[in-house]
Amino acid sequence: MMTITATSLRGVLRTGSPWLGALALVATVAACSSLLDVKNPNNVNEVDLNNPASAGSQANGVLSSLARAWGNILTPYAVATDELTWIGSRDAWQNLDQGTLTEPTNEFVDAAFFYVGEARWSADATIKRLNGFLAAITLADTNALARSYLYGALIYSTIGDFFDNFPIASDKATAGPPLGPANMAQVYDTAIVYATRGITFAQAIKDKQLELTLTAARARARHAKAVWALFPHPATPSGPPANPLVNDPAAVADANAALALAAASNPDWRFRFAYSQPTVTTDIGFEVNERLEMRIGPVYAGPPCTVSGCPTGGHVPVTADSITKKNSIRLNDPIDAKADSYLSDVLVDFLSNTRYGSLTMLSAREMHLIVAEAALAAGDTPGFTTAINNLRALSTGLTPYDPTNPAHPTPINMLIYERQANLYLQGWRLPDEYRFGVPADVWVPGKEATTTPVFLPITISERQANQYCVSDPTSCN
Repeated sequence: MMTITATSLRGVLRTGSPWLGALALVATVAACSSLLDVKNPNNVNEVDLNNPASAGSQANGVLSSLARAWGNILTPYAVATDELTWIGSRDAWQNLDQGTLTEPTNEFVDAAFFYVGEARWSADATIKRLNGFLAAITLADTNALARSYLYGALIYSTIGDFFDNFPIASDKATAGPPLGPANMAQVYDTAIVYATRGITFAQAIKDKQLELTLTAARARARHAKAVWALFPHPATPSGPPANPLVNDPAAVADANAALALAAASNPDWRFRFAYSQPTVTTDIGFEVNERLEMRIGPVYAGPPCTVSGCPTGGHVPVTADSITKKNSIRLNDPIDAKADSYLSDVLVDFLSNTRYGSLTMLSAREMHLIVAEAALAAGDTPGFTTAINNLRALSTGLTPYDPTNPAHPTPINMLIYERQANLYLQGWRLPDEYRFGVPADVWVPGKEATTTPVFLPITISERQANQYCVSDPTSCN
């Protein structure tokens, strides 16, 4: 497992321009008494960013910005799926829960939008600056540049995974035009280019863990781009695609390469953020574990709930204690009729640590699922079975899958279940609900998500501030 911990996650970012993310980067270490301590020798002022000695701190800052963006945008996204269910008091959460995703004035999507834009800008600006050091032969260690490429690849993929449209070229107080729904695949192309460049540097410095993470990031971007292509852009009312499976040979090659690298260290490898008070916290942990605005979706754990708000018996937060002591997991393995140990561990970790629970962004499990789906798409049932059983072997006490056993699910249903259980809170659920025809449990009939494969929009703050949105509002739809 590769975990970004409080001691390795040293950068934090302070926003300047509220809508385009002008930043002053502050690098901190655990020994600092306060993030606002003006005597902190690790502070990096903006004028010092042109000093090559700050390269490592700058990369750490991009990491912090990425971790913060992930911990914020994941909240409205998960509420819009069946992964989280609203039980609180704010109507904007209920709108997402019921299947209204593209309302630009939704306050919670709008709040998270800033952090995503900030992380994108921070990654691009840092990559450009560190490449300048490299060209001037003043970059002493290319690890910082390789890591910046990794974080850039991940935020670009996140934008493609979560949004229907996005203004990519904005730079501090200079607005950039939105890409437009039909052009959003370009963010995956950038992610692939960034990951490829990062892999070259990681291989040159023989950093196998960094090479593993970059390879997994490229596999995810390639697979996600193929899934993106299944849907109409701009979104139009439509049912699930006739063939919901994807088989991208390059994504499969990357997934297998990542699995080979993981096998040398940890076959159940994960790249995840471990949040902490001195570094970065998560909005999703705050909303679920402290404010109790939403709970773990009843499809996964806890009391039953059939409508948004869970007024009849389900208006109860799920706790780590209820999972460990009462076995309140509801998403049971379809073969063994028991909770997958991995899903249980993920939920317990998330629920036990308030706003500091770790969040996974990449994993070996995701790589196995990419391989399995490609085999199934190609009609290779033995290959699919092998990949699924390699995945199942990572959990404790699960019976191997046998597609010839009539008591076992069909291959497509097995894939759907394994993706649901092994990719919880990893930003994959919404396209899976759309492409496999499994709508979220509390979507209200007639709401847009029930008929149209929509994702999150460019939000109101950006629309009011970005000159391209002001002059041509339809370009930001």
